[in-house]
Amino acid sequence: MAHLWIQGDAGWDARKLTGRQFALAASEIPRVAVGETLVGRSGDEAAWLISADAGGSPVWALVASQKSGVRINGRVPPAGLCVLGERDEIRIEGGPRYFFSRELLATVEEFPGAERTVFCGRCRQPIEPGAPGVYCPNCGIWYHQTAELPCWTYAETCSCGKPTDLDAGFSWVPEED
Repeated sequence: MAHLWIQGDAGWDARKLTGRQFALAASEIPRVAVGETLVGRSGDEAAWLISADAGGSPVWALVASQKSGVRINGRVPPAGLCVLGERDEIRIEGGPRYFFSRELLATVEEFPGAERTVFCGRCRQPIEPGAPGVYCPNCGIWYHQTAELPCWTYAETCSCGKPTDLDAGFSWVPEED
């Protein structure tokens, strides 16, 4: 799930991008668009973040007018369009500073099942659909995570090196100005 890092008085805060469209304005935090209507539209939107499906993987693009004062990594987006990448900085002239990220946190969730049997990355036993487990956001391997089979938290890291502490938080946070 993609999110925007937003700098506030208490530091950086990661806000999930759970919708398909968001408006960015110089005067306020991002606002979600429902359908084609922007909730609380103010008329001073400098840019739009729009999600699109690219072969099963979401892609986020920023659309802005050339005169909006929006910069991506210090540059004006060519033709007012930019597909966002990990840690891209978004600045609006006279407004807040944002960073885009796709980093996922490891969380316990129900295993959704698959076309074929999926085996736990630690104990190598099958994971049943609906069973609590953790999907490693780094390497994509599923692990059991129950009181009886705490496979994800059994070791300090996944086989790929991702820390397995469920309270670890994000591995990257923007630096303070």
